[in-house]
Amino acid sequence: MEPDRDTVLKIYDAVADASLWPDLLQDIANQVDAVGCIVFEWQRRELERKLAVTVASSYYTLTDLGKYIARFFEEESRDQDLFEAHSLQSDQIELVQDDVLAPTIEDLRALSNVSTLEKLGIRHRAAGLLNKDNPSQFRFSVQLDASRGRLSADELGFMQIVLPHVAKAFHLGRPTSQLALEHRSLLAAMDRLIIGVCILDSKGNVVVENEEFRRQRSSYRVFYTDASGTLRLYKPGWEQRFEMLKSDVSNHGKFGARPRKEAIAAEEDVFLCIEVVPLHRSHEIGSKSFDGFIVYSSDTSQPIKCQTGLLQSAFGLSNTEISLAEAIAQGLTNRQIAERRERSVATINAQVKSILSKTNCATRTQFVRLMMGFGADYLKKANQ
Repeated sequence: MEPDRDTVLKIYDAVADASLWPDLLQDIANQVDAVGCIVFEWQRRELERKLAVTVASSYYTLTDLGKYIARFFEEESRDQDLFEAHSLQSDQIELVQDDVLAPTIEDLRALSNVSTLEKLGIRHRAAGLLNKDNPSQFRFSVQLDASRGRLSADELGFMQIVLPHVAKAFHLGRPTSQLALEHRSLLAAMDRLIIGVCILDSKGNVVVENEEFRRQRSSYRVFYTDASGTLRLYKPGWEQRFEMLKSDVSNHGKFGARPRKEAIAAEEDVFLCIEVVPLHRSHEIGSKSFDGFIVYSSDTSQPIKCQTGLLQSAFGLSNTEISLAEAIAQGLTNRQIAERRERSVATINAQVKSILSKTNCATRTQFVRLMMGFGADYLKKANQ
């Protein structure tokens, strides 16, 4: 049991248009004979946390889900923590069945929140983390009709194939979601983003690019356009991978819940982190199939803003280490940090090495990518 190509393409279309998610999640639910799907997140304010719905399939209303969470916050917190603990045992994106919540079916049905759900026609649930670097984000859950049992092996297999694509789409859709809060679309407001964005047609030719992508293309020997207008990469290895991602949609989403792919070295201490997703159809482009691509490129030497408190809590960083992380987020090199703090470069290197060890990152660039997953602000300030 595998998702068809159209389902995967629709998932990546949601990168550019977040309004597609409710119907898309319902379609995924229908393919495993489920009632619906919900994506949760933990929102934290100091020592308090709030369980919120990021998006839900069209079966649900956000108002009803909000009322349910408010009524059963303690019970759902317990369930979420148990699902998280079991999901974190693997780097793969796999759903955890609700047998982890209670030893027997009878004990499960005796739980007050499950009892209420059963009256609404839902008994079993399965859940898993789509981002295991930041477990607060993208907590996927599927709900099953009370007349059936838990997910079958085939259904779990289907979800194991489709969810890495969902995870990648949610991850890369965050800049678009921030634009949507301003009631702007990706293509109409690309220049508001601090990351580079380039839209390619089905032949790989550049259709439109934002100011940041043009800056990167002119500043670094990474991208170029050939005589026909096709976007290419100078380095053969990356050009080969670039072509592979454009050739087959199944090549996407293969990096699990910790997608720490290495970046391209643009120059000394400057790296570009590049992501590619298909763009099958977009109402901004037209009603016909577009079958193109979106290329995202992040310059790790540029300042980023992230919620360092969440980062510190997730990985147990000391106050000194989180202060150093904030300096890295400003785009400073280790040498520049050493000069500003009047410390030796060797001392800063050792402190950075400690941070990398605690966050399971192999390189400083991977750590920058990790920070971007903790509430990064992708929008330029008004005066930028």
